[in-house]
Amino acid sequence: MEVRLPSRIIFQKSTMRNTKKLRQFGIFLLIILLSTYLPQTIGLYVAIILGLGADVYSLILTMGLVGSFLLLIWWLKKQKMLFIFEKKSWNWSTIFYLFACYVVHQVLGNFWERFAHLINHRNIHDVYFALILSNGQPTFLSTVLSFILTVVIGPILEETLDRGYLMNIFFSKSKYYLDVILSGLIFGLSHLILSHRDPISLLYYSLIGFFFALVYRWTKNLKITILCHSFFNFLIYAKPIWIFVSNYVYYHFFR
Repeated sequence: MEVRLPSRIIFQKSTMRNTKKLRQFGIFLLIILLSTYLPQTIGLYVAIILGLGADVYSLILTMGLVGSFLLLIWWLKKQKMLFIFEKKSWNWSTIFYLFACYVVHQVLGNFWERFAHLINHRNIHDVYFALILSNGQPTFLSTVLSFILTVVIGPILEETLDRGYLMNIFFSKSKYYLDVILSGLIFGLSHLILSHRDPISLLYYSLIGFFFALVYRWTKNLKITILCHSFFNFLIYAKPIWIFVSNYVYYHFFR
């Protein structure tokens, strides 16, 4: 015989679940704010107040993002969600996803160039960046830190937050792929906080987010998703690195 709970108890349980979800989403948005807006803002203000240049700003930005990631790890541990980092065996499908990542990068890169005239490249902190550069131009240290932030720290933080946390909390395994849609949209919107506030950029970054979300949905392996994101960002540097290396080899060994 089926026993039915009173409607009042069912309502209370539903309310508690919704409240918990809202709190988790609030924490999620807070971490996005801490990792996107605050490190850059604090780095700029500190460097300007002290009269320092780009290198100091890059150091502060790096420390801020590392701190944001440690905060995220603490929250994941508190929520008993460290299972997202579980070690999974490597398989040949990783090569397929990396190749797909390259194809997506090329397609979206052409899309970006096609509509470049419609993109707002301004950053809300452009005035402060000008002050920073007047205090000191970027050196080799800034270049290295920029590469590390773009290829290593950024992908690890963003994939852990937007895929590992978000997709396991909201609409997990939704048959309508609502977890993928939400993750992609949040990823796109988060890239508009400081710059690129236009529809083309929103579509561009959201499509990137959809791709990474699909990779995570299909593999359930956060490490593969991080690897794809890192590879995607590395492709930005691939051409300049190749030009530098080829010129170096030519002038030092063949000239």
